[in-house]
Amino acid sequence: MKAPRKPIHRKRTPFYWWRRFRIHKSLPYKATLLDKIRNGDFEYPEYFQQAKWELEWMHDEQKEFISNYKGENYENDMLYLDIEKRARKRYNALYEDGMKTEFDRIDDFKTKLCKEFKFSKDKLVDIMEEFGGTTEDLYFHVAELQGINVDTFNKLNQFGRK
Repeated sequence: MKAPRKPIHRKRTPFYWWRRFRIHKSLPYKATLLDKIRNGDFEYPEYFQQAKWELEWMHDEQKEFISNYKGENYENDMLYLDIEKRARKRYNALYEDGMKTEFDRIDDFKTKLCKEFKFSKDKLVDIMEEFGGTTEDLYFHVAELQGINVDTFNKLNQFGRK
């Protein structure tokens, strides 16, 4: 996938200066697990893709610098090195956010799935290692293993929460 145009003029916050795009909006904690799964609350974070884009934008910016450079050795120029330094710093921060978010999402998913179907975490981990489908497929697979009709289960949950 080709990197999109580099966003400019976005309001910067001092807390998340390295993020150029909006983050995923999760559903509130009261939403059902299936609704959260369908909303993508437990999917792979976008930060890893954004980190790759940062490196692509860095290479483009460096190529532009080289084409406009008037000196003898561009690789020793501080402006050239600053381009890479800024991009790598942003890349590292995005990658770190991605790792933290991915761990939190997986852990939250395992906890909620075990709580919903009264399933042990050890069994779930074993199932997840062998399972090859989506999170929604995993939800239905665990329900089937527990002998639960998911449609009936969700209707009962909806009535119980109102």
